[in-house]
Amino acid sequence: MDSGGQGGQGGRQVTRIAQKWGFGLAPVKADVQRGRVAAARTVLETLAQGRHAALGRLDDLSTVKGLFTRTYKKDQWDWFTVCAQLGYPSLREARRASGTLQHLRQCLRDADWQAAKEAAAVLEAAGIPRRLGDFVTGTAASLDGRGFVYVLSTREAPEMLKIGYTDRDPLTRAKEINSATGVIIPWGVRGAWTVAHARRVEADVHALLAEYRVRKDREFFHMPFAEAARVIEEYAAGTAPRTTA
Repeated sequence: MDSGGQGGQGGRQVTRIAQKWGFGLAPVKADVQRGRVAAARTVLETLAQGRHAALGRLDDLSTVKGLFTRTYKKDQWDWFTVCAQLGYPSLREARRASGTLQHLRQCLRDADWQAAKEAAAVLEAAGIPRRLGDFVTGTAASLDGRGFVYVLSTREAPEMLKIGYTDRDPLTRAKEINSATGVIIPWGVRGAWTVAHARRVEADVHALLAEYRVRKDREFFHMPFAEAARVIEEYAAGTAPRTTA
């Protein structure tokens, strides 16, 4: 994956790019996926049947907790692949699911059945069974007519951002971009936001970030990702100014 090295002749140093996917977009190995699906089934059975379903399988709760942790820490090669498999939970949803699953495991370990029941109710109310059910069956998230505004970058140039939109899903779009002729270093997804009227939102976000734009006819921006994310999140939440274009 990210195993760049240096070489060359006559003392010339040449950087080798060996990564196959943009960061976050790595496919999951079949045996790893089977283990994750089995762990998700344990969580579903625990939520549906009670604590006895988790006996001897508490580590499965940790595995599923780790999947949600991946989606907000964004520190693993497959983080966005997993995010898509979980139906694109928001940062807040992923944090809450991760923390509640950890708490549920501790309650079951310590035989605190009442607290375990309360933790399970929190997960139910948050829609985690539906997310995990789709994860187990491999069902793609329903967008209900919505799309995405996404931000891509590379690990080598983290402040050169590609900000675009798609009416499908960012995982597919990023793979398309990376397969294009001329892409030397694969792009990775830094963030993605589900929005209505994604094309219009993209245009408004581009206008709000105009001072950072590299070229008017290209969707590239040179800026810190955190600042771009703040503007997009504020826009999506309705707290950022709309453009009049």
